[in-house]
Amino acid sequence: MKATIMRRIYISYALSYTEQPLLWTGLILGGATALLGRFTHVASVIDNTLATPLGQVPSYLASSFISAIERGELGTVLVLLVLASAMSVALYHLARLLRALPQLPAAQPI
Repeated sequence: MKATIMRRIYISYALSYTEQPLLWTGLILGGATALLGRFTHVASVIDNTLATPLGQVPSYLASSFISAIERGELGTVLVLLVLASAMSVALYHLARLLRALPQLPAAQPI
């Protein structure tokens, strides 16, 4: 009897973790990051971005994204979109979590 009750408690505890949005966001973000490394040569992307003048970086990134669409690199485009959306969801949930934390009092000198 006690084993059955404890098994139910353990199962409900494990299921409570599957309801956490940050868990799924982290898994998707990790998978998309791994796929991005497989689809692109990250070092050359960073080198090209660093070689671009600072004021032209946003337009360079946008034109690179558009040219990837034009060349038919659908996998890369989808991975970048998944990364961007997962990152925004993660930041949203982290901001909500931080706002929900109680404010800690400042340390008092002894």
